[in-house]
Amino acid sequence: MTETANMVRQRKQAVTKLQGINRDATNKRQLQIIKKASKLFIKKGYSKTTMRDISKATGINLGNLYNFISSKEDILCLAFSRYHDPAMEWFNEGGVLDIEDPREQLKIAVRQMLEMMHQVTNDVLMMYRETRVLPPKFLKIVLKKEGDLIRVFEGIIARGVEKKLFEVRDPFFAANMLVFQLSLYPLRNWNLKKYTSEEFLALSEESILKGILTDRG
Repeated sequence: MTETANMVRQRKQAVTKLQGINRDATNKRQLQIIKKASKLFIKKGYSKTTMRDISKATGINLGNLYNFISSKEDILCLAFSRYHDPAMEWFNEGGVLDIEDPREQLKIAVRQMLEMMHQVTNDVLMMYRETRVLPPKFLKIVLKKEGDLIRVFEGIIARGVEKKLFEVRDPFFAANMLVFQLSLYPLRNWNLKKYTSEEFLALSEESILKGILTDRG
């Protein structure tokens, strides 16, 4: 029997929906693997963690694990993307790049990035510890992602300097220092446990902005 146009459309919609469900399930399983593997990398170190260790930690047998992740390097690169990709998506889609006032733009961007960083503490710590073991092709991807984030802040700071709202000699250097300061909690949380999350975020925001804004900011 010949399919009607409506039947064909419904079948295509069903296939598309199923593909979406499968992608969501795969992404969810990948996220589970990345989270568990990140904890192992922090505890044992990347080099000493095996795919068998990751299989045991996730409860996914080794054969099935390779259906979601191709290698340890793949896991490490995806873990870095958990930090960088949401940040860049927020900048591109959240409207912050359309804000005219560089002061407001910087304040909103810094606060959002601090909150995001606070949520992926283990990934950031691992990023600073294990970048050195990445193969060149993966390292190139990671460094590009970091560079993209720095360039966004450089652009905001440069606009503020042009409008004489920021006291900065070199916007590129300032952007690099700012992005490094965003990583303070993951790198120093062993000595910052006395602060609540909100206290740390407020103090960090104040410290970062104080080094850039003029008295008028």
